[in-house]
Amino acid sequence: MRRWRRALAAAVTAAFLTALSGCQSTTKDATVYVKGELDATYLGTYDQAYIDVVKDMTEADAKEQYENNVKWEAEILVDNVLPLDMPTDAVYERAEEVIAKIYSYAKYTVADAEKLKSGDLAVEVTVSPIEIIPLLTDDFMQQSWYDILDDNGIETQDQMDALSDDEYQVLDEKYAMVLLDELERLIDDLTYGEDQVIMLQMKKDSDGYYTLVESGWQKLDEVMIDYSGTYAK
Repeated sequence: MRRWRRALAAAVTAAFLTALSGCQSTTKDATVYVKGELDATYLGTYDQAYIDVVKDMTEADAKEQYENNVKWEAEILVDNVLPLDMPTDAVYERAEEVIAKIYSYAKYTVADAEKLKSGDLAVEVTVSPIEIIPLLTDDFMQQSWYDILDDNGIETQDQMDALSDDEYQVLDEKYAMVLLDELERLIDDLTYGEDQVIMLQMKKDSDGYYTLVESGWQKLDEVMIDYSGTYAK
C-alpha cells in the first residue's frame, strides 16, 4: 500500500510515497485517496482504507478537514453571496449549519486513476453541481429586508441614517437569519446541474512523492455548489 503524505495548506493537497516496496499499485492508492478526500471534505465521512493510505492521517484530522471546509464555504456564502453588511458570529455559525446540510447532497463519481506517459497520475472526477443558491431570489431577499424594516418601525431614510452601528447590525443579523432559514427550506427543492468532468492530476516530485495539482481541486470545489446557476439544466 502506498502511503500518502498530507500537506498543511488552505487548499486540499497531499502526496504519497512511491518508493515503498511490496505495495499494491500506485494507481489504486491514488483512486482511494481522491475518493477519500472528496468524502471527507464534502460529506464528512471517511473509511479505514482512506485513513490507512494517507501518511499520519487520523480520524481527528479527517473530521477537522470537513469542519474547516464547511467553515470556508460558509464564509463565501455570507461574505460574497448574501447581501449582508455586518455579519455576526451567530450568522456565520448558522451559515455553517446550512452549508453542512447542502454538502450532504454532494454528488460525484471517481474513475480509476491512470498513469500518464509523463509519469504523472490522473483521476477523472465527475461532479453534479448542486443547484440551490439561485432559488433564493432577488425578489425574496428584497422583500425580506423591507419586512425587517417594517417590523422594526423603520419607514424613512432618516430613520435608517439615525441608526447606530450596533442597531443596524441587529437588523442585519435578523435579515441574515431569514435568508439562511429560507435557504435551508429550499434544500428540499434543490436539483443538479449539468455534470462537469474534472481531471485531477498528480505530479511526482524529486522526493518521490506525487502531489495533487491545486488548480484541478480548485475547479472541482468551484462547481460543487453552483452559486451563479452557470451549470443549470
